[in-house]
Amino acid sequence: MSNKTSGIETIGIVGAGTMGSGIALAALYAGFEVVLQDEFSEALQKGNAYIQKFLEKKDQTERAKALTLADDLKALTGCDVVIEAALEQLEVKHEIFAKLDEICGPDTILASNTSTLSVTAIAANTQHPERVAGMHFFNPAPVLPLVEVIRAAQTSDATIDALMALAEALGKTPVLVSDTPGFIVNRVARPFYGEALRLLGEGVANHAQIDQIVEQGGGFRMGPFRLMDLIGIDINAGAMRSMYEQTFGEPRYRPHPIQMQKLAEGALGRKSGRGFYTYADGQAEEVFPEIKADGGQSQLVISEGSWAPGLAELCAEAGYEVVPVADGDQKPAACIVVAGRGEEAARLVSWYDQALDPGVPLIVQCADTTLSEIATWMQNPRGLIGFDGLFLATGKVATLCALEGVSSDLRGKAEALFAALGRRVIWVGESPALVLPRIVCQLVNEAAFAELEGVVDGETIDLAMRLGVNYPQGPLEWGAALGHDKVLAVLDHLYTEYHEERYRACILLRRWAR
Repeated sequence: MSNKTSGIETIGIVGAGTMGSGIALAALYAGFEVVLQDEFSEALQKGNAYIQKFLEKKDQTERAKALTLADDLKALTGCDVVIEAALEQLEVKHEIFAKLDEICGPDTILASNTSTLSVTAIAANTQHPERVAGMHFFNPAPVLPLVEVIRAAQTSDATIDALMALAEALGKTPVLVSDTPGFIVNRVARPFYGEALRLLGEGVANHAQIDQIVEQGGGFRMGPFRLMDLIGIDINAGAMRSMYEQTFGEPRYRPHPIQMQKLAEGALGRKSGRGFYTYADGQAEEVFPEIKADGGQSQLVISEGSWAPGLAELCAEAGYEVVPVADGDQKPAACIVVAGRGEEAARLVSWYDQALDPGVPLIVQCADTTLSEIATWMQNPRGLIGFDGLFLATGKVATLCALEGVSSDLRGKAEALFAALGRRVIWVGESPALVLPRIVCQLVNEAAFAELEGVVDGETIDLAMRLGVNYPQGPLEWGAALGHDKVLAVLDHLYTEYHEERYRACILLRRWAR
């Protein structure tokens, strides 16, 4: 069946794994002839079973006639485009492309579905690098709409034009990207996994708590650990290692030992039956229940400041009366300090500490300040509790932390307050920027670096992250919504606490904040 939009009739695919079979299915849906090749018969049959299953589900079983299965690369000779979806190893891809370069005619376009490797390096092993480019689909390929089309050093305009048209003919949204490590999505998404792994490794929270905070607090469709299990921990770790090596040890992409431990024990995620979660019939045992607001009837004190947007309105809707502190006899349900370091949080905390009854919990936002530092501003931090104010009003969880010595009674009062606001309380260990501010601000920072370095423009970065990995917002628009000054404050706080280059703020972000 000829597709006039792209000028391409037959698509060859090397590799019948998850991505190769998914690309083949997407091509069949769009009306193309498909040759699916894999030297391993077991993989080929498994891929074919997947394709037939979903063709039947879509009532398109007649399209199966357009599929040819092959175990020899020579079967791809007559294809107009060949898309390689083999192992993410440069040596493997070099071998495949060298053979394709000999087998396929001069008009055949050769594309790699690599997610992180240099397309220029892949093309270097061919006699005609001008016809080689990257065409990176996202899993599941038949569903997710984004395709990154990567221009290598010698890729011709004709090759790029043909692949952009092909992506559109497949019903996808193509974005043209320069050949840099990780391209857009796999690069910008690194902190989503990297920071979550560090939080887990530092004992701040367990994997299920972090996933719940990210999903119900940040609006992400899947938390980092559930997503790593879905992708495959080996695949995700390989991408991280590839990024780290290609950038000559950039600290932002450093792999984490926890991933290596998972690989050593064979816990690769859903495909092995266990990863960070244990799976039964493909489903994780843990579930994240919703919570209903009960409402409150007492008084609250909320300080001046801008680090908990929407909190006062949320409290009013829940039935709380926001009042100023009058004297030491006043006993509101809690005093919430929402000021940041630059908004004289230290002065406010010190004043409330002296003015309030000792039985009133003092709940302080700590996205740009650690709880242990806040404690030094008080005479007696007996009721000090930290919380994430940046994401409280827009999410469904309240991330809280407390130092040793805070009584169960005061903890209970804080839990009751946030439950009345309709927020499920998750207690985490003390950590700079807690969970969501740390992950999201690092995503914003990585996107700023990508724009600074000319990978693509900021609007395309946001589009790619929404379409490629279903982020609730593009990271750059998210940074603008939070406030560039706040994102910068969180990053500078992380840098001050850790003294690691990993947390250095992009100069473009600093410029925006100014």
